[in-house]
Amino acid sequence: MPAAVAGRLTLPLEVRPVSSRADETAFLRIPAALGGEAAGWSVPLEFDTRRFFDPRRNGVLRDHAAARFLAWRDGRCVGRIAAGRQREAAPDGIGTFGFLALERDPAALAALLRAAGEWLSAQGARRLRGPLSLTINHETGALVEGFGRPGMVRMPRTPEWLPAMLEGAGLVPERDVLACTLTVAEERHRARFAALLARWPGAADLRVRPLDPRRFADEIRLVTALYNDAWADNWGAVSVAEAEAATIARVMRPLLRAGAILFAEWRGEPMGVLSLVPNLDEATEGLGGRLLPFGWWRVARVLGGRGRSARVPMLGTIRRFRHHPVSAMAAGALLDRAIGIAAARRWEAVEVSWILDDNAPMLRTMARLPAPVTGRWRLYGAPLPPRA
Repeated sequence: MPAAVAGRLTLPLEVRPVSSRADETAFLRIPAALGGEAAGWSVPLEFDTRRFFDPRRNGVLRDHAAARFLAWRDGRCVGRIAAGRQREAAPDGIGTFGFLALERDPAALAALLRAAGEWLSAQGARRLRGPLSLTINHETGALVEGFGRPGMVRMPRTPEWLPAMLEGAGLVPERDVLACTLTVAEERHRARFAALLARWPGAADLRVRPLDPRRFADEIRLVTALYNDAWADNWGAVSVAEAEAATIARVMRPLLRAGAILFAEWRGEPMGVLSLVPNLDEATEGLGGRLLPFGWWRVARVLGGRGRSARVPMLGTIRRFRHHPVSAMAAGALLDRAIGIAAARRWEAVEVSWILDDNAPMLRTMARLPAPVTGRWRLYGAPLPPRA
């Protein structure tokens, strides 16, 4: 018999792993079925999510194990979650949950988190952290500030009620990550930086160059090395392995038609990197996760640079140059070039995201652009019971 709660009947809830083609279809389509962007959820392209969980097409699954679960009530899918864990257990014992989408139902959230946590405990994890789309190198956090803004590529949209529900399920806030948005017509950086560079005695030794497409594989290996060094000391950092880097390269390549990867070199040594990508969410919003019949044309326009906005998902310098004037000048030079590309493309806005909330030097740089904080995402955690 169904249970009575607050004077109404609540049908039994079942959570089970994704194990069939029909389950996979339900997993792919639930964000749109929940109301999509109008209800506060990101709606990724279905083929993109399917590819993410295909070990033949996503190199991150060579180093990470993943499991997917669906919540069902009366034969209807009411929620989804994915759990992830490094195959060689990380010393911090962290397991992650992500790809979260569900009805506004605390019981469904609790059941999904329980299923993910039990699977992670069996894998040897000691702490649950998320929302993370497997690792912190992918989509991160639940939105807590910046609701109602247009979507940005790979920056998740979640409903306003989700943070309180996560805390109600026993998770505690661990860290916030931020997005800062530059309105290109209002930027002050290029003029200020040109004057600063003219007075700096090291100007002749600093060079910014684009990725060389003729040496694409070698250049992606350089991006990976710079990224892993620059972000190694950050909270929650997870190194990008070679197989994952190869997947990222395949995904990035079409984005570079309008976007760019830029390197900063000091006396010939690569020491900084920035990536700039067009905002594909402009093309995919409202498609319900499907490109047919007219989505391909919209995506092609954005990939060709005919959108309105872009994102800088990567900007950093290697640790050896930290607290040295070269690091600050390299970051300034990379931003100078990226803003110039955005202006040439007639993009109206560039979002720099994400930035850890305690990264004071980067936030000061953003304030000078000016690129005020326009979004905040929160990561939550909780201990997991020991493995049986």
